[in-house]
Amino acid sequence: MLEAFDGIPGQPLLGMYMRHRRETLGLTQEDTARRMFVSVSLYRKLESGERAMTAERLEDWCAAVDAPSWMLEKMVSLTMPKISTVTRGVWPPMLRREDIEHLNALPFPAYYHRFPEYEVLAANPVANGMFPWLAPAAPNTERPVNVIEQMMTVPEARELLVNWNTIVHRLVYSLRVFSPGVVAPERLAQIIETCSVNPEFERMWNTSMDEDLYNDSLMLVRNPESAEPVALTMRAYNPYHPQECAYQLFMLTPRAPGTRTVDPFARA
Repeated sequence: MLEAFDGIPGQPLLGMYMRHRRETLGLTQEDTARRMFVSVSLYRKLESGERAMTAERLEDWCAAVDAPSWMLEKMVSLTMPKISTVTRGVWPPMLRREDIEHLNALPFPAYYHRFPEYEVLAANPVANGMFPWLAPAAPNTERPVNVIEQMMTVPEARELLVNWNTIVHRLVYSLRVFSPGVVAPERLAQIIETCSVNPEFERMWNTSMDEDLYNDSLMLVRNPESAEPVALTMRAYNPYHPQECAYQLFMLTPRAPGTRTVDPFARA
């Protein structure tokens, strides 16, 4: 059964993430209050949304629960949404000619996508050649091609990606923890319904991911001719200039031999 990543009815999203992190660590509200050097009464009000979270309290909370970087960004985006660096695109994509030219000039596989749904907005020719099942949909289609849906339902994805388990778990985990307050509920429901045909989706949705593994950048792609794995490094970038680019750039580049990885499927 899929566990919803949601809070107590009526509880603000900020408190939902506080509770999620606290329970993941096995902490009680009393434990967390002690770590923050605040009263239990105040902590309960912060987690329930009865008391507004200040920047100083947010800093104390992050230190108390050793919040990973992705959670810190999400908490900041909820506390101060006007300065959040989480950016989203639209469908059909409003891409400028210069954006497409920039994407096509990159010599390695590259995409523009919407985060955290991972909707494919554009891809360069190198990406389309390597991963044809991730080619973007035509702008007049009802919905875009979705990376998570394709990874879960296209057999070629698992055949091509040696560390498919790690890559897809990371995508599903990101969708689960970042989507509240960002992804339209009806679109999230569509993605979940599509992916649920794969029996491994439920496990990935309900399982947290180690921070080191979550940040691991390895992608192992099987050479279709030799069947030997080719190591690539994954990177996703939020645009800081020009700032009106409301989508992420995802790119794969050749990986230097011996680059550190914690991926348990690296030797599969």
